[in-house]
Amino acid sequence: MSLRICLVTPFAWSQPHDVNEHVAGVARELRLLGHAVTVLAPSSRGADLLAGRRALNRGEDAEIIAVGPAVPVSRRSSLGVPMGVRANLWLALSQGAFDVVHGFEPGLPSISYLALRDSETLGVATFFSEERLSYPPRRALREKLLGRLDALLATSEATAEAAAERFPGDYRVVSPGVDLELFRPGTKRKLIAVELHSASLPVARAALRSLRELPDWEIVLLRTKALTTRPTIPSKLRDRVRVRAGRSAEARAAVLAEAEIFAPAPAGSSRLLLEAAAAGAAVAFSP
Repeated sequence: MSLRICLVTPFAWSQPHDVNEHVAGVARELRLLGHAVTVLAPSSRGADLLAGRRALNRGEDAEIIAVGPAVPVSRRSSLGVPMGVRANLWLALSQGAFDVVHGFEPGLPSISYLALRDSETLGVATFFSEERLSYPPRRALREKLLGRLDALLATSEATAEAAAERFPGDYRVVSPGVDLELFRPGTKRKLIAVELHSASLPVARAALRSLRELPDWEIVLLRTKALTTRPTIPSKLRDRVRVRAGRSAEARAAVLAEAEIFAPAPAGSSRLLLEAAAAGAAVAFSP
């Protein structure tokens, strides 16, 4: 039986984000199974917003509908969703006649929370991060949201435990997923990819020290988030060390396809770890 499924993400579809990569993968696989899938998301791209308004005005089905401009969303957000975006969200849900509404990271003040709270069909919530569970602050409002949900998912045991404290229920842990067509082994060379973020600087420094004893090897410091600082690269190693942005899946795949070894950060990205394994890199955990 074919279902009409709505996936709602709070993060700008026009910008790389790990949650959006997961949503895109879920949408692709559900469509292959014969379901009709629409993604509702904000966007900062003018073409997306124009296409979204056109689809809503005409009552047309679309794979992706941008319901409004992107606004900063974080666990510290205190701003509500603009009224125009709320109206577009309500219109999209009403016109879509969906069988299932699946909201991602509804513990943020966002369209995901609103879609699940106001939907009158089957509701599914997926939580990705222990740091995105602060909304709504009042217990009564959280209970109202839970009353609308039929399934609770999390992408790790730790996230499931943290989410259950705020949104009690029976959680199923699912993989964040990896695109096996994109992440696959390439021509390997003596390259070590090191996950780089603010909590992983000791790992990066240790890798740089070890490089002095590995004259034929190179290191790529792969960052997936903005950095406030980065390790100092000794002048003698600068021709063998590069820093690369890994915000997009394509950028990460290009590095990992060549890497013989991947050094993950402590408490790093579970998605990046899966991607490295899929690309055939040996994973070197820090002691």
